[in-house]
Amino acid sequence: MAESAFGVVLRTLRERRELSLRDLGALAQMDHAYISKIERGDKEPPPDATFSRLSRHLKAAPHELAILKFLHTNNAVDPDLALQALADPEVTPEIMAIAVSVVHRGAGRPTPAQWLERAKKAKRAMEG
Repeated sequence: MAESAFGVVLRTLRERRELSLRDLGALAQMDHAYISKIERGDKEPPPDATFSRLSRHLKAAPHELAILKFLHTNNAVDPDLALQALADPEVTPEIMAIAVSVVHRGAGRPTPAQWLERAKKAKRAMEG
């Protein structure tokens, strides 16, 4: 299975907190191997109760948790786009939704940063 956006962001947040898989597993009272499978994309994002237990122990910023929560229910996102969104505190779940709904035509594909900037611009235009 291919790497998932949810798994990549989960791993990034876990590593930022300097937690091993075993540490997070112990804190969240779940098998570290299951967490590893989620991070690698071998398992889908976990059920809501499991997600809550995991996210509580990441102690991430509200923006970061909002991105992770968006990916929990919208996992068909390019992992690079998810990481770019995680790094940009201006990106909200609404902007992520706009970014993932955009269809790109032509040979040139925008970078994740360009993708998000276009989504921010579209959101501003919708707000009028």
